[in-house]
Amino acid sequence: MQAIAELENLAKKLDEIDDKFKTEDRSDPSWNIRVQKKDLIVEQMHELFPIVPDSFPLSRYLLSSSFGHQVVSVMWIKFKKDPFHLNILCYMLLNASSNFLTYHIRHVLSNIMNQCDSNQLYQLKQTLLSYSPPHGSRYTMKLKLLEEIEPQIDFSISDIVKDSYWWRDVESKFFNSLSGTSQFRLCGLRIIRNKKLFDNFNNYRDYLGENSQILFVYHGSSSKSLEGIAKNGFLEPHMLDNVANKISILDQGYFGRGIYQGFAADYAIHYAESYKKSNEILLSGEKYGQVCESGFDSHLSPENKEIVLFQSKQILPLFIIRFERIPNASIVEEQC
Repeated sequence: MQAIAELENLAKKLDEIDDKFKTEDRSDPSWNIRVQKKDLIVEQMHELFPIVPDSFPLSRYLLSSSFGHQVVSVMWIKFKKDPFHLNILCYMLLNASSNFLTYHIRHVLSNIMNQCDSNQLYQLKQTLLSYSPPHGSRYTMKLKLLEEIEPQIDFSISDIVKDSYWWRDVESKFFNSLSGTSQFRLCGLRIIRNKKLFDNFNNYRDYLGENSQILFVYHGSSSKSLEGIAKNGFLEPHMLDNVANKISILDQGYFGRGIYQGFAADYAIHYAESYKKSNEILLSGEKYGQVCESGFDSHLSPENKEIVLFQSKQILPLFIIRFERIPNASIVEEQC
């Protein structure tokens, strides 16, 4: 709690600087002094953040009327690479009375927007559309943000920063799914946003109704194929004959032609390494209904290692994972 108390003290210092140097005239020498003093305090914040507990009261700081609290909250979001409070940041940006705060919020938004998933970007877009500032600098800023967001929502693939929210989330799913004795680790992660596939996936819920469930599953293939899936979705079984001369099909599978997905990451890794000489797999969300009877939406393999689906709109590609195998000697060394 000591670190939080120190952040509180830094927030008060920022407010005191504003009270002492009230000028907004950049030609005034005191304006430069004020900015320099604020920058020094921001540097002190970043030195503290690694020891600040997760109990840090972010929401209270974000909604505070204190300029100092607001700056602390913005810097904390930047440090945590947190994609969940961008709506509030966006609102703060379009209403900020301080150029110092505007600059830092804009910088944080630009850096964290590409760490968002489709849902988060869509919510950010709705926040912007619901806000109607008068024509002027704020209105121009709103339009520029929308111009940045729109193409990312339509289709984009972005590198996820290590130790950010989505990195930790996918890493946890990846490790918890491993079924064998071989050891792997993430060495790269890319997030997929595809409006067409996202809408198809969500609309399919109406068809499945109350029977629908969502699972996270893995698919191994070449890097080129995974990027093609991210852009166009999985090929449906009835389309395979049309592309048989362009792609290689391993076999018909236990249930014949279908879209096969593994519940364990190492199950997909086996296919990626053995058949495609690839070090990447795809993590997707799958929506399925009743299983294992003719005419239903999906089948489970006898060993419950795979699920087989028959329509691409049941699957939403989420992340491309780059993995590496850990030699046993390295595992022993890391445990010592």
